[in-house]
Amino acid sequence: MKVLVSGMIAGMNDRAFIQKVVKLAKLNGKEIQVYNAIHEFTKGGKKPLERLLGTTDYVFELTREREYEKIGFDIQKNNYKDVIIRLPATIEWNRINRKFKDQRILRDFIAPDVIVTLIEAEWVIKKELESIDSPDPFLKALKARQHTIYEILSWMNEEVSLSEDWARYMNIPHYVISVNESPDSLYKLVVYPKPWVVYASYSMTHATEEMRKIVNEIIRKLRSYAVVIDPQTVEISQEFDSPLDREVIYAYTVHRDLHWYVGKVDAVIAIHPYPERPPLSAGMMDELGHARDYMKTRYMIFPKGFSPFTTDSYIEKGHLFETPEEFFDYLENVEKRQKYTDILEL
Repeated sequence: MKVLVSGMIAGMNDRAFIQKVVKLAKLNGKEIQVYNAIHEFTKGGKKPLERLLGTTDYVFELTREREYEKIGFDIQKNNYKDVIIRLPATIEWNRINRKFKDQRILRDFIAPDVIVTLIEAEWVIKKELESIDSPDPFLKALKARQHTIYEILSWMNEEVSLSEDWARYMNIPHYVISVNESPDSLYKLVVYPKPWVVYASYSMTHATEEMRKIVNEIIRKLRSYAVVIDPQTVEISQEFDSPLDREVIYAYTVHRDLHWYVGKVDAVIAIHPYPERPPLSAGMMDELGHARDYMKTRYMIFPKGFSPFTTDSYIEKGHLFETPEEFFDYLENVEKRQKYTDILEL
């Protein structure tokens, strides 16, 4: 599979994440070829990125077109099967978000099968940008800009939004994945056509350490059947520099979970394994409501959870389970979902 991997080009540990994906592939006897579009645009740094951004849009578009054509030709010449092309959909420069409307070029020269946008917690990105220690003029300029939380979240949102537009133009799937996800998530999207992609929904407010272990174990088992999007891989900041930062972070957190995650997956798995249960998480119920509106398949693990609202409204009939064992038995023996035989952990 040919996978375009977009996302902010600074402030995230995306390179390490992709390296883990490549390493996981090697453990399974597979090779993933990785292209770095920024490296190609700049000829390995010989053409400074800030100079390319300082040219006219037309000149930079021709540069991108030429390099994407070269990447596509190289993939075809070498008959590479599994490929990651790391590229930007946008770049924030001089307080302007430069959008790259490259969908036609990418479709004609590379013909990707999937687009994945990588994300990270905004406070982590801010910390990384503020601690840049590099002679690279572009990175030094980014540090000097002192991007606010709102500007970072806006840049991230533009990456997701434009990548989504690319995917719609090419009629291919688009997913959003944190760089802190287990590498098997991206690995499956690269080496398997049309894998089952699910979102794990659960209470992050009421969870005790004991219950979090149960939830994590369910998610770990679920990875044997699907690409799992786990919301806890983007850690929400507990400290805010201003009321505005808190407002913006909360707004983007809700938008991310409901639209970037729930809106793009095949199914939502609600996990609420409390025998003496606390109230159902407001976030989880909101996610299930949006999953219903998006016409996504919904499942729920909920001891003693049968009620008209769970079985007739939020959850489809036959998809409410008292125990994790019942749920996984249903996946395997009723839906006949195949388990991955690959090594899924480094």
